[in-house]
Amino acid sequence: MIDSLAKHYEIEKKAERLFKIRIDQNELLRTINFIGSSSNFMTLSQITCTDWIEDEIFTLNYILTTEQRNKNLMIALDIPREKSKLPTILHLFPQAEVMERDLHEMYGIDFIGNPTLYDFALENWKEIPPLRREFDTLAYVNEKFEFRRGREDNKDVKAETKRRRAEAKKLKAKKEAKK
Repeated sequence: MIDSLAKHYEIEKKAERLFKIRIDQNELLRTINFIGSSSNFMTLSQITCTDWIEDEIFTLNYILTTEQRNKNLMIALDIPREKSKLPTILHLFPQAEVMERDLHEMYGIDFIGNPTLYDFALENWKEIPPLRREFDTLAYVNEKFEFRRGREDNKDVKAETKRRRAEAKKLKAKKEAKK
């Protein structure tokens, strides 16, 4: 099955059961249709998104699984962050409805043809989509939630993450020095 797809796509083996192809965003429907009709990858397991703010793109990964659940194929593509849109794959995979709604709400990606792109988890949300990297969670919480003001544990997430990583690195170095 992977061998037959390799005749049409450059396939990268990521792990024993995980393979990846990279396509242009304009090839999405054609690629998904082709793979669905010519291989055993028949279940859409997930659609993920990574925000590459510095490059002004989102990378989406459509992960398809075989009927036997023994192989996964990741179809990766990049789209511009601004005015990001893709055609829906709802007509091919009904489970895409929830995944596309989530990506629409959390990143602001429009899936053309999906009629369910309305409030999902965030009712009446008027802010920047919360999983975009320019969204400042701490500022949002401090502005919207009175109970957070003045608390000692109200820390900057980025600074705290850096501090914890540095602390873990020191501990690891200390352990290795004892060996």
